[in-house]
Amino acid sequence: MLPLARGTTAPARHTRYHPGPGSLQSLVTGLGIAILTACLALPAAAISAEEDPRAAVSLPADVATAFLAEMRTHMANLDDVVAALAEEDFKTAASIAELQMTQGHHRWATMAENGASDEEIAAAKARFKAKRAARNGQMGAGSGQGKGMGGGSGGMGMGPGFGRYMPEGFRAMGDSFHEAAESFAATARSLANPAGREDYRSVLEGLQEVTSACRACHDAYRIEVSE
Repeated sequence: MLPLARGTTAPARHTRYHPGPGSLQSLVTGLGIAILTACLALPAAAISAEEDPRAAVSLPADVATAFLAEMRTHMANLDDVVAALAEEDFKTAASIAELQMTQGHHRWATMAENGASDEEIAAAKARFKAKRAARNGQMGAGSGQGKGMGGGSGGMGMGPGFGRYMPEGFRAMGDSFHEAAESFAATARSLANPAGREDYRSVLEGLQEVTSACRACHDAYRIEVSE
């Protein structure tokens, strides 16, 4: 029913690096573990739907299954980003974010797998952004229905992706996640190697913007299966 992650496999996972105490890599690894633990943490006691204060997003069963699988893929991508940072492999960390976490990521990952160059992917992204900006501008002046993740304003979205099933606030948070991933990628790609303390500070601040978007959405919404 949905265009899923067709052919989109995450870049090869890194062998975990175990640095000596006090090193910058140790700091990154420790913070990464804390980030991933917080993202995966569950309440100590089960909370029923009636007790859960988060807004419910009702999805058909097949869409809910596909969407939750997509979220688990993003979790795996974050894990790979942290592993790359721990090894000071900033180029790989940037590539994971660009190809797997930015807006339109299924398309970019597929292009990379088919041998497209960085320049070709960047050009496709520029065209995608221009079309999306024009579309959102038209929708803002029109009926008020959104298109895709974060597009336009109003109620449920339109388009081929998950955004057509989501309320406006959810789509806006999706946009925040994708934009934070793109900003993080730009920061990671710009770092020197070997990196200094300020380099690590800037890249961790960028990563925290990504995880903040994840946390905000999980705090605000829950998925339920419609009848």
